[in-house]
Amino acid sequence: MTSSIPSGYPDDQIEAFSLLGTREKLSIDDMKILALLEVAGEAFYLAAAQAVSNADAKDLLRRNGQEERGHAHRLLKAIDLLGGEFKLPDDTDNPYVQPMDLNGVINADLLNIIQQSEKDGDMQYQVWADAESNEQVAKILRQNGAEETRHGERVSQVVDLLR
Repeated sequence: MTSSIPSGYPDDQIEAFSLLGTREKLSIDDMKILALLEVAGEAFYLAAAQAVSNADAKDLLRRNGQEERGHAHRLLKAIDLLGGEFKLPDDTDNPYVQPMDLNGVINADLLNIIQQSEKDGDMQYQVWADAESNEQVAKILRQNGAEETRHGERVSQVVDLLR
């Protein structure tokens, strides 16, 4: 099951995020891990959408999820641009994608944490982009980061909708 994770990386999502946060510049293997984590972000947002009853909130959360998968696909392009190869495994073979039932768990406190995490994700992407010498890859990283901030803004809208 962990064969999609390059050697030396944790199979725990939080530990993997923490490790990547220590990187000033992403290696190809770091980008592989990040792509897997972005797909896990999609799974979280889709589970969150299922856990809320407000139709507009559902739509906002689903959109975030779709864009998280889009980030993973952009990272595949970046890996290719840097001379690497990687294919996203099926979700069932991605150890960072875990089945989630978030019914009764989605509340303003959790969503505020998610909103801050998205903002932090943008800042981290910008650090990685600044360190990247390949301009096309840097552009991909910047775009992913900017969308992370948008995700946080959508999460803020969800908080308002759920009040």
